Amino acid sequence: MTIKTKKKAIWMGIITLLSVTLLAACGGSSDSSSGSSTESSSATKKDTLYIGLTNAPGGFNPANSTDTSGQWILRMLYPTLLDQPESLTFKGNLADSFETTDNQTFTIKLRSGAKWSDDKPITAEDVAYSLNLIANPDVETSFGVNISSLKGVKDTGKLDDGTTEISGVKVVDDSTLTLTTKTPVDPNYLKEMIGFNIYIVPKHIVEKEDLKNLSSSTFATAPTVSGSLYKFVKYEKDSYVQLEANPSYYKGEAKLKNVYLKIVNGTSLVTELESGGVDMAAGGGIGVIPVSDIDTLKKNSNLTFKSYPGFATQFMFINNDDFDAKVRLAMTYAIDREAIVKQLFRGNAEVLPTSYTSASKYYDKDLKAIPHDVAKAKALIKESGFDTSKEIELTVPTGNKAREQSANLIQQNLEEAGFKVKQVSFDFVTALTNVRTGKYQLGLIGIPLTSDPDQTYLWSKSGTTNLSRVNDPKLEELIAQGKASTNMDDRKKIYDEIQAYWKEQAYAVGLYADYQYKVQSKNLDGGIKEFWVGSLYDMQDWTKK
Repeated sequence: MTIKTKKKAIWMGIITLLSVTLLAACGGSSDSSSGSSTESSSATKKDTLYIGLTNAPGGFNPANSTDTSGQWILRMLYPTLLDQPESLTFKGNLADSFETTDNQTFTIKLRSGAKWSDDKPITAEDVAYSLNLIANPDVETSFGVNISSLKGVKDTGKLDDGTTEISGVKVVDDSTLTLTTKTPVDPNYLKEMIGFNIYIVPKHIVEKEDLKNLSSSTFATAPTVSGSLYKFVKYEKDSYVQLEANPSYYKGEAKLKNVYLKIVNGTSLVTELESGGVDMAAGGGIGVIPVSDIDTLKKNSNLTFKSYPGFATQFMFINNDDFDAKVRLAMTYAIDREAIVKQLFRGNAEVLPTSYTSASKYYDKDLKAIPHDVAKAKALIKESGFDTSKEIELTVPTGNKAREQSANLIQQNLEEAGFKVKQVSFDFVTALTNVRTGKYQLGLIGIPLTSDPDQTYLWSKSGTTNLSRVNDPKLEELIAQGKASTNMDDRKKIYDEIQAYWKEQAYAVGLYADYQYKVQSKNLDGGIKEFWVGSLYDMQDWTKK
């Protein structure tokens, strides 16, 4: 079979599949179609909210959560200092105010009367403890980069040698603390990284735990004390998460007293939405609607359906230790990303020119994606001197059908350019572990991005999610300049430069960002918003007819 005939056969096989699921942020859609056996099969109770998830949470550890599903549920259990109802627009949550006069020392005043679900007051000591918990060398955490700008911590977010507390965190009184950064920063940077993305934990609970084994503690697997909208009741693995309203919540007890997050596959989610078995799809890459069912749901008069660009992305990460810039560029030219978007997503996704989506205010709309050009790819391979007889392994996590199907196309594209490629498949956790530890060559992994443009965690040698193992002094300098700039206009210029350099160096291949869908019953007053990750700021006021 010729390469051209083989490629056509692959396309035809993909087109005839019964359903295709979209990328699920950092994980894959669950194959389980089971739901709770203890709760009603019909979402009719006016005080109960049923949410459809296609990604099971990885756990409930507010100090170390790497999956989008777990992080979203944690927002229902633990407070953050700030809400973000729209991208880079902040309002008080636990914090009544978050102010600075010099962009380096920030004074935070907490709202009065805030309590944990066990009636203990939420104080500035809890906030300081939460930050120091992340900085503790004994604690495994995914949030080190979030606090790395603070005085007294290393670039990894861990404490400076010989210290036991972050010097840049000072408790003034029960309702006031200050945060001091190493250098002045854009206030929005600190508001996003710490104010919005750090969960505040109850000191009086966590300090009793063995911090070296925090991830396996009851606190992290079945929490007993909450400080946000809901309290944890039960997690039936790969089936459902059950929550109940926290009567002590400082914004007021949620009107929907019970929440069931039902874990189903994409096809079952569509069925549940149409039958009323769930009130809403979680969206955001963790409540994924198969592309083949989009038109059906749009036409359903009982449902609200909207779509918009989001921050969930899919990359082909490239181990920079194994491949130089010319080879990485050759791979980028070789992959027909427009075809992937058209064939697998029916146009309901966008090609990533670099590592930002069009939803970002820092996205450089004038920077075009590298086009599909096999001849250019072959020329770059020849220039690089790369030995094309060497087999390259493409790591593919299982469970996300669209990603698995894209792997077939990517392999075919790379082979057409002259590379010799072999797919190796693992469950998502194993695949991510291999990529994180550098035990891979090429790997398909999804990443949810933040509103703030800083991507130290992805492309810096100190980054906690530097999957491509990037170590580029010029990029490090540009990243430092971006973090050091204190206003959006100046930062925009720097991040435009970063995007142009990123494209030139091709540290990874930005494949696509699939559109986010809001699909929910018209009986639900509330639900997710266009800025998905900030959708829960008013959840206490959601109601059902």
